[in-house]
Amino acid sequence: MGFISFNENYYRRKLEEYENKILSDTKIREAKQLLKVLDDLTDEGYTNLNDTMEADFSCLTRLRAVLHQCGEVPFPVDHERLSDTVYGKNEYELEELLGNLIEEAWSHSGISANPFLEEIYRYCEWIGYEKDTAYVFLMRDALLPYVFFRSRGRDNIHPWLISRRFLEDITETEYVDDDIRLPLYEALETSHIQFDDYSAYCKEKILLVLNEHPKLKTILLDLLSSIKQNRIVVIESGYMGTIPMMLKALDDRVDFRLFTTAPFLYETYQDRIFCRNYEDIRRFETLYSQDLFMQYSSYCNMEFYVNVSVEESVKEKTLSEIAGLMR
Repeated sequence: MGFISFNENYYRRKLEEYENKILSDTKIREAKQLLKVLDDLTDEGYTNLNDTMEADFSCLTRLRAVLHQCGEVPFPVDHERLSDTVYGKNEYELEELLGNLIEEAWSHSGISANPFLEEIYRYCEWIGYEKDTAYVFLMRDALLPYVFFRSRGRDNIHPWLISRRFLEDITETEYVDDDIRLPLYEALETSHIQFDDYSAYCKEKILLVLNEHPKLKTILLDLLSSIKQNRIVVIESGYMGTIPMMLKALDDRVDFRLFTTAPFLYETYQDRIFCRNYEDIRRFETLYSQDLFMQYSSYCNMEFYVNVSVEESVKEKTLSEIAGLMR
């Protein structure tokens, strides 16, 4: 069981359905979204799954043929393609840096014209705010939602940069995030679809992974125990929800809100997702502020440190996006 086997079995079943039935508009959209999942992997530089499934059963070719027969075309890659940037060597404490950015953005001359900021604004309104709840924003993808909450004077909000780089830094092991994500695929593959069953299965398996990395487990437990509220809501862009599920495995107070997820998790996550528009996830993740402005540098004494881009244009566009969320 695992990432490859789940996807192969899932896509085989879906292709058999698509190729042997007259498809409703809902099913055509689902097929487009499933192709977009694979196209996004390529866009991010991950080609192993696509290459394997194309070699084994012509997956991408057949999906495109299904859409062509329905008179449809695949979802385009319509987010702005951002070039790489260079990061300076200076380290900045994350929460302080974000506060300084907000201060600068109040007087920034420009506001980003990116129309997708309106969707992020609506996502933030949908999340809501309750005073007895702590909100954890997973950087870098949730930088703008964090700005939305902090610029409105919300309490009990926490920016945590629990990324692949963080996990590898703390564990001194590559691809730890893949090990943590694997139980999510295994749960789906063994038909743990309803959230309670899915969550219980994932918790047991994720804890086994974390037990192999005691330093990481201790750091995460310390971060969680520093929160005194009775409820913790973790915020991120979405897809698999790996880090929220990891935190939930460690602390029963944790719930989460995602912008969206993959079609095969719609039923499982249901009211934990803002929308079922998987095709928009890369637009969320590739804003300048959330993709290029900063990267994880180090972690010390329960504080995250980052390096920031040396390019003034990246900072200018970051400030203009932040200004757009603070209106």
